[in-house]
Amino acid sequence: MISGGAKARISKKCNMKPGDIILFKPGGDLFSRIIAWGTKSPYSHVAVCVSPKMNLAIEANTRGGVRAIDLRKITREIDIYRIKEEYQFELDGVISFLVEQLNNKYDLLGVIYLGILKLLAIILRKPLKNAANKWQKSRDYFCSELCYEAFLKGGGLDIVPQNDKADITSPGDIAKSAITELVI
Repeated sequence: MISGGAKARISKKCNMKPGDIILFKPGGDLFSRIIAWGTKSPYSHVAVCVSPKMNLAIEANTRGGVRAIDLRKITREIDIYRIKEEYQFELDGVISFLVEQLNNKYDLLGVIYLGILKLLAIILRKPLKNAANKWQKSRDYFCSELCYEAFLKGGGLDIVPQNDKADITSPGDIAKSAITELVI
């Protein structure tokens, strides 16, 4: 018997399109709960759907760096965001960028630094404009940074115009963007 949560995840996955942004709610692990809490967001992780027909998405993950994942194996609660129709981007470029990044490492120091910056912004009640991630490595990615750069460098669209750099973008920033919308 399939639980209600599992039915909802299956339904969402069946309605995905290439280029959809998959935002994950925190799982049971401490790291994902800290990310959601530190960014004041219901989300702790992001992946980009490459091919719903092949059940394929690409993510940057602490357990394997930039890697392909099987949509059927997602067990956490997710929401699907899509670029609003009025914004044009090159889908093939986004997918090509993501594929080119496969096997790059996960940027753990970069995500820790991002967390510190986000917490400081909350404490000081000031936005992170012009913040710089000094620990950023050019070929290592954390999840939201990979998504942001895929759309910017591969697709020609800044999906988080409220942030001026990929390395200070969180999953919550992608959800709050005026460029994206919750579709499922």
